[in-house]
Amino acid sequence: MDDQRQRIVEDLSGVFAGEIVCDALTVAMFASDASWYQIEPLGVAFPSCRDDVITLAKYAAEKKIPLIPRGAGSSVTGGALGRGLIVDCSRHLTKIEQIGPDTVRVEAGVVLDDLNRVLREQGRYFPPDPSNPAVTTIGSMLATDAAGSRSMRVGSTRDHVRSIEVVLPGGQCVEFGNEPLEAEVSSRDVGKPVVETLLSDPLGAVTDSVTALAASLLGSSDAGLKLTEAEIRQGLVSRLARILSEGENLIREKQPPIPRNCSGYFLRGVLSRTHLHAARLLVGSEGTLGLFTAATLHTAPLPTGRGVALLLFTSLEAAVDAVHALSDQLPSACDLLDRRLLTLAREADAFFTHIIPPTAEAALIVEQTGFSETQARDRIRFAVETAKRFGGHLAADAYDYDSAELLWSLPRKVVPHLNRVKGAIRPQPFVEAFAVPPEKLREFLGRMQRVLQKHEVIASLYSHAAAGQIHLRPFLPNPTPADGPRIEALARDLYQSVFEVGGTISGEHGDGLSRTSFLRSQYGSLYRVFQQVKDVFDPLRLMNPNKIVSDDPHLTVKNLRPSAAVSGDPPLIELHLKWKPDELLTQAANCNGCGMCRTQSLDLRMCPFFHVDPTEEASPRAKANIVRNFLTGHVSPQEFASTEMKRIADLCFNCKQCELECPANVNVSQMMIEAKAANVVEHGLDRSHWILSRAYSFGAIGCLLSWFVNWGLNNPALRWLLERVVGIHRQRKLPTFARKPLLDSVPRKLTETPHDFGKDRPVVYFVDHFANYHDPELGQAFLAILEHNGVRVHLPEDQTVSGMAMISAGDLGAARKVAEKNIRELSELAREGVPIICTEPAAALCLKHEYPRLLDHPDVQVVADQVVEATDFLAGLLAKGQLKTDFGPLKLTATYHTPCHQKALHHGSPVLKLLEQIPELEVFAIEKGCSGMAGAFGLTRENFDTSLRIGHDLIEHMRTTDVNIGLTECSSCKMQMEQGSTIPTLHPLKLLALSYGLMPEIRQRLQRATKKLVIT
Repeated sequence: MDDQRQRIVEDLSGVFAGEIVCDALTVAMFASDASWYQIEPLGVAFPSCRDDVITLAKYAAEKKIPLIPRGAGSSVTGGALGRGLIVDCSRHLTKIEQIGPDTVRVEAGVVLDDLNRVLREQGRYFPPDPSNPAVTTIGSMLATDAAGSRSMRVGSTRDHVRSIEVVLPGGQCVEFGNEPLEAEVSSRDVGKPVVETLLSDPLGAVTDSVTALAASLLGSSDAGLKLTEAEIRQGLVSRLARILSEGENLIREKQPPIPRNCSGYFLRGVLSRTHLHAARLLVGSEGTLGLFTAATLHTAPLPTGRGVALLLFTSLEAAVDAVHALSDQLPSACDLLDRRLLTLAREADAFFTHIIPPTAEAALIVEQTGFSETQARDRIRFAVETAKRFGGHLAADAYDYDSAELLWSLPRKVVPHLNRVKGAIRPQPFVEAFAVPPEKLREFLGRMQRVLQKHEVIASLYSHAAAGQIHLRPFLPNPTPADGPRIEALARDLYQSVFEVGGTISGEHGDGLSRTSFLRSQYGSLYRVFQQVKDVFDPLRLMNPNKIVSDDPHLTVKNLRPSAAVSGDPPLIELHLKWKPDELLTQAANCNGCGMCRTQSLDLRMCPFFHVDPTEEASPRAKANIVRNFLTGHVSPQEFASTEMKRIADLCFNCKQCELECPANVNVSQMMIEAKAANVVEHGLDRSHWILSRAYSFGAIGCLLSWFVNWGLNNPALRWLLERVVGIHRQRKLPTFARKPLLDSVPRKLTETPHDFGKDRPVVYFVDHFANYHDPELGQAFLAILEHNGVRVHLPEDQTVSGMAMISAGDLGAARKVAEKNIRELSELAREGVPIICTEPAAALCLKHEYPRLLDHPDVQVVADQVVEATDFLAGLLAKGQLKTDFGPLKLTATYHTPCHQKALHHGSPVLKLLEQIPELEVFAIEKGCSGMAGAFGLTRENFDTSLRIGHDLIEHMRTTDVNIGLTECSSCKMQMEQGSTIPTLHPLKLLALSYGLMPEIRQRLQRATKKLVIT
């Protein structure tokens, strides 16, 4: 930490209740957002209350340190980046302070989805709908005037704001709403530059009140100049009124009256004869005029009826023509998608593959609301009939919530999935938010297409078409400084096309670093008025500098995210997994910072840690950013094995949900395995993780002494001792040991290596730790099922555990030895095409995905290609008509939880198809998030509470649900599901074996648990 950063921390300690963090890793996390920029801040402040924000503003004014407000950090324009102190309100300022009949008072860090979840209980909601409501904070919505697909019907954020609480640059906290003007406004300063007025000599012609206001805004500590909140508010309002009055003609001429415009400061219609709506002016100001800490918002009643239709067209032009006719029907939304997005949709989701033919060139998603479902249906029917006149046809419609959200998932999921495009040419978001008069949409798209052709660039197009809002992503390489002239030329030509049809360069997402340089081109002499407004609030230009107001003509192409200096250069940190040259950097750089991994939505599992601890370091994005900064030399390599890096890496337990759900499929888990491995090499593995990752070493003796060990596991006194010595939490329910390991109890013929690979080809059963030492009955059930279906099976007797626990702990040296042994055992049969079947999802995932990254062995990929999880294998037999279906009835109700590692194998929940074959069995699949166990993670004393918090919803469900049994394939999930419940949880294979009539003794496992410290 350099001297300035150290001084900031020392100066604010004791007076700032939140956190001030200036270390290298935190700085790296906050140096980027979802744009292509990177700027290293001095540090990051996490205010715990508005008083903290006031303290921070006063300190920054005194020390002349810029302040950059940040919400979720998902700006595509670089709006949350700067060289000063980042002010992150999303950590602590998250209170919904008051709910009224038609308003709500919220702090700036409240997430939109969380707000609407609470309002929904009152039958109301906050109408603006940005594309990622599970991440977007109210503060960022205010900063950028967020809108979304429904803006033609409900407007933007600006239209729903009653008042905003703002901390001004000098530390004054002022509430702004629709403010009354003074009866008379002095005209003595009219025509004089406002900043000159504010800063002129107090002994001159300027009144004492003006001087006091100027000094107050500059953070003066002179008690004689202090003003009340009302005086500051009235002083600012008076001066703004003069500016807007003087610029009235310019505003009318230069600021286009189109449905969407958040470019520059919003001045149109703010000033009336008696009032100045300061809150409307502040919305969209991107934190350049002050720090928003809270707001009072207008809410609206939830619509009673809603209908959504997906309409397909054979040309983009036909779809655009239909938009104009549909707009006359006042739809809630009418969005346009081009062929590239439809292709992505077909690739991403089987539902869209089924309903969208390859011939579709464009689509419209039309939504109508009504006072009833019948009215919504009638309006959708009218929309479909209108679309048919333009060659459109209905692909699907929906009138219930879940079905409607499925159709809306087309743009919400597919547009981010543009980040999955592989290769050097990527969709870039730097010119992605122009807006034009809706009636000029077709004309503009023609102009836009000619510009793209001129520059030999292709692009994807998504548009809130009824509002004239266009999101364009040109496909370009990640930019370097050398690309600057080409990028500026493309932007200039596109923006010129926007100006020619009376549009704006930003209808959403703000100006940020991407567009600020072009505001002079759009607004001409009105830009001077923007400067005057800026100087009224922020004379020293400390609030989010270089956004909206800047003297730099080349901001668009400065501060670009760095990449490796030379392709193929050796990495700056020692790597312990097997990566191709530049592969790890490419993986880290594939994270574009969109922030979707910051979600706490119940519909997504990533990231289990962020769900319970919504801090930036808990997000997968932060980890990818840190690794990228290591690989590009922006963080010292010595930090990679540091205690602080380990603390961050330990906020990942290798569940793989980020890779699965990330729009760019970034494999953050393996990045964190690298970080853990570096720490293990440098400092070794702590005792509890060393023991738990090698639990298989004690398996045989545990079975041999099972009578004593099992008694001890259920004895509170010995569990206390076990916690002290091994680190396993005394309250964690543990599995008992079997009397004999599975591999020691199967018939000898099953362990003999087969040599006949004819038509009756065998399969290999890879047992792993749990089925071998704790639950041989599971292995026996699987063997019985295979035998019942005529499948030959082989159990290599020298197989060992998968080693997943070692890999997840970063102990790669030990894991490599285990993996090499398994590859030797399995490779000969794998080369013959023999399936390798695992009843433990983690084992299947380890052999299939971790081993190829762990080992440089000629057969490792051969083995990986043959690995299949057991229920997936049986479901495959069922699909081919090769699985016997002579199942007997089981009159049971069961709740099924899909393990994270099962999801990560990319085949959903195949077991549900199998369980459907059992007569009278009722299975309810639930989605309650990650179980929180993650193998050894949930066992330890240090992680027990976190594990329970992550798994809370699942545990609570098991505690309160009215079913006979729980079902899951994962042994760790089983432990968590039984942690707070007496309901037994079984592997689904046991139910299949029981239903087949193969193992009637399994029925005993359906009894309620009676022991508190061991699982069934």
